Amino acid sequence: MATRDELDAINAGFGEAFATQDAERLAAFYADDARLLFHGQPIIRGRAAVDAALRDMVADGPSSLRFQTDEVIEEGSLVVDIGRIISPGGTSKYVVVYQRQADGSLKIIVDAASSDGASRAPG
Repeated sequence: MATRDELDAINAGFGEAFATQDAERLAAFYADDARLLFHGQPIIRGRAAVDAALRDMVADGPSSLRFQTDEVIEEGSLVVDIGRIISPGGTSKYVVVYQRQADGSLKIIVDAASSDGASRAPG
């Protein structure tokens, strides 16, 4: 399977997991040493912290999110997915770094998302 097809399948599964509030399914996409870099939060690092953050994210109820890959960069065991998150509330962007595992699967090691909304001046 081509890498782009793998990412499309992962992104579809991610959207389905949000729609069904399935934090366990979301967590399965991440490596044990994954990091989440989300707006307004410190870096979330490691399996336990990522799992807790994902449970919190789905606790507010189902979300209709679609993840769309715009660009793929591959280098060795790393794959970078740069794209957009499309929701009823608007569009955001993401950069996700995957690492190819020994079994051939891709797992997220860095997940960074940010809003397309207006930025605020510091202070």
